[in-house]
Amino acid sequence: MPKLTSPTRSYVDSSPFERLVGFLSAAPFTLVYILAPLHLLAAICLLMYDFRSPLTWTLIAPIAISMLTPAWVSVALSPYVLGNWCARQIPKYFRYEEYHEIGDDELKANHAAGKRYILVAHPHGVFSFCGVCGAIATMADKKGGIGPALPLEVPTAAASVIRFFPILKDVLGVFGVIDAAGPVLKKRLARNRGSFVLYVGGIAELFASSPKEEAVVLKARKGFIKLALQTGADVIPVYFFGNTTVLSTVRWAPIAKLSRKMGVSVTYFWGRFGLPVPNAVKLVYARGRPLGLPQIAEPTSAQIDQYHDQYCAAIKALFDNYKSTNPDYAHKELQII
Repeated sequence: MPKLTSPTRSYVDSSPFERLVGFLSAAPFTLVYILAPLHLLAAICLLMYDFRSPLTWTLIAPIAISMLTPAWVSVALSPYVLGNWCARQIPKYFRYEEYHEIGDDELKANHAAGKRYILVAHPHGVFSFCGVCGAIATMADKKGGIGPALPLEVPTAAASVIRFFPILKDVLGVFGVIDAAGPVLKKRLARNRGSFVLYVGGIAELFASSPKEEAVVLKARKGFIKLALQTGADVIPVYFFGNTTVLSTVRWAPIAKLSRKMGVSVTYFWGRFGLPVPNAVKLVYARGRPLGLPQIAEPTSAQIDQYHDQYCAAIKALFDNYKSTNPDYAHKELQII
């Protein structure tokens, strides 16, 4: 399929007030990464110092409530959190656009018919505001029978710590995140409507890119291809232009190593005003066509390499085809490391 010459959806036109509301609505998604650990640390310290203090139990209460709240609560609230008027201004803040070679309507129809997909997204970034905008845009656009269920039917696989860390799990739970462990993903693909989004590069990818360089960690990441072949799922390449420019991060090697070991970023990051809130940069979501993988119950190493090479070529072509849609990327070349 030739590259698209016009966006599938565009949020370029907006008023200053809408962009301000969008910024205020987007900021909590990254502030919680800083505030939730600080809140937990403060509660633990106060508990050790004076467990009888009312302040101690005031801090512990939200943590206890969060830990006792089942994951389905956040999922049930998702249409109200991501579908309200304030949240719908987030894409406008980022002048967000989409180029979907397979549209939401086709994706949902295929999904309903039993086809399962692994949407392989790059790059990881500190936080995927491009993915957030995609979820909001899909919930807001109900043409062709698309309803608010699609982003939840195709949830994002995330590290276990994200799914269990108090307060953080509830904020990110509105995206219906699932465990990124291999056995969990294989089991999901074995059932109907088992698609999901997977950041193959993971935390390592966060430290590979910068505002001046663009790299995806992919050369040695072949498990997703094996998983797709074994289960009969197909793979869709996805590139999020802006995930590496919306926030900057400390890339010190020991911090990168610790983050990879823990499965979650423990580095400091900053954006607008030098705070952990997103810069007003353009975001573009480019989604290619499915690769058309066969089902092979026991794929050989040669077969896995063959289709992995096909995927690498597809993500490179996707990047080259749509990098000109985002001024921050027009001069960049994609490195696959």
